[in-house]
Amino acid sequence: MKKFILTIAVVMFAIGASAQMQPAQRRNVDPATFAKERIADIAKYVTVTKEDSTKLHKLYEDMQKEMASADSREKYMKIRETFQPKIEAALGAEKYKTYLEKLDADPNRQRREGRPATR
Repeated sequence: MKKFILTIAVVMFAIGASAQMQPAQRRNVDPATFAKERIADIAKYVTVTKEDSTKLHKLYEDMQKEMASADSREKYMKIRETFQPKIEAALGAEKYKTYLEKLDADPNRQRREGRPATR
């Protein structure tokens, strides 16, 4: 019986250890689908007009294409940093400010362990 319990414990440990060693997998999403998902997310908090939607769709598609070609984390982060002002320009300063306020206030978007939500 002791051997059986020890064997089960070793197997469970090995499974847990091997799960930790798997590389992070990127979610490969079509840029158009990604853009639609992000615009729908923004539309939960502010009214998105057809014109806004067209601008945002192009921005998100372009961003996805740039990120797909980014080969390092630094390039990826730089793309993300330069993207926020573009969203603000597409939505307008007032609408973007309202969006951020509502996004931060949404309890469903709060992260665990006190880490701030990424925008």
